[in-house]
Amino acid sequence: MSIPLGIKALHQEKLLQITWADQGTQSVSYRELRGNCPCAVCVNEMTGQRKFFPENAAEDIHPEKLELIGNYAIKIVWSDSHSTGLFGWELLKKLTS
Repeated sequence: MSIPLGIKALHQEKLLQITWADQGTQSVSYRELRGNCPCAVCVNEMTGQRKFFPENAAEDIHPEKLELIGNYAIKIVWSDSHSTGLFGWELLKKLTS
């Protein structure tokens, strides 16, 4: 599993920039990231069907706080007050590829 060397919010560009040990620096838009939140509010726990999509996120969505969770994920507090998703390294890798 690849672990990020650095994670940076680029507010002007509306991007989360991640530097990986094995693939350099990649980024994902805030809207794409918020729309792929893996929490139970955004994804039905029983069926696995997504209930919240990137197009549902406001165009001006942005992270208000990034918090490292152990050495496996980040928690993001979003400008829409959503904060229950944990974005693991594997998910972030998939979204930035």
